[in-house]
Amino acid sequence: MSARVFVAIDVGDAVRAEAARVIQVITNKIDAVKMPPKITWVKPAALHVTLRFIGEVDEAALPPFDLAPFEVEWRGIGAFPSPRHPRALWLGVVAGGSPLGALEAEVSRRLAGTIDPESRPLLPHLTLGRIKMAGAGVDWPKVLQSVEVRGARSVVDRVTLYRSHLTQRGPHYTGLVSAPLVWTSFPAS
Repeated sequence: MSARVFVAIDVGDAVRAEAARVIQVITNKIDAVKMPPKITWVKPAALHVTLRFIGEVDEAALPPFDLAPFEVEWRGIGAFPSPRHPRALWLGVVAGGSPLGALEAEVSRRLAGTIDPESRPLLPHLTLGRIKMAGAGVDWPKVLQSVEVRGARSVVDRVTLYRSHLTQRGPHYTGLVSAPLVWTSFPAS
């Protein structure tokens, strides 16, 4: 059976709770302007970090990854393409970016020959919301700088293949199969 799939990691309940708090703070700040922007917020239960979007493929299994589990610390808020003209708001990584990059490289290596290589390096982030209509009167750099993100941590101990089903209320993600991160090799001494 063919499905629209991607490989991602889960962020955990502590990060979901912090993301929900940050979204509420931003919402309170921008609701005060005369013409607030229209933002589609990611539901906390759907928060994940995409390592690699695959597209329409037949569902498959994921073997274990020969990488040790690690921790990611989330802090700071940013925007794509820029803080002055945001289209997406995200939480950034302050620790754990290097192992995330190694994990993405391993996922890409395993998918080589199946899908086209990614042309851009991984920029680890957690998308909070997408701005659908800019509104007017929001000083985005000021809003983003004023939001304190309390360091929340994710333990990355598995990779999951998700199916994405688009609905009128936004995407719905279903975990199809997970592969644990297990350290099976021993470094040479």
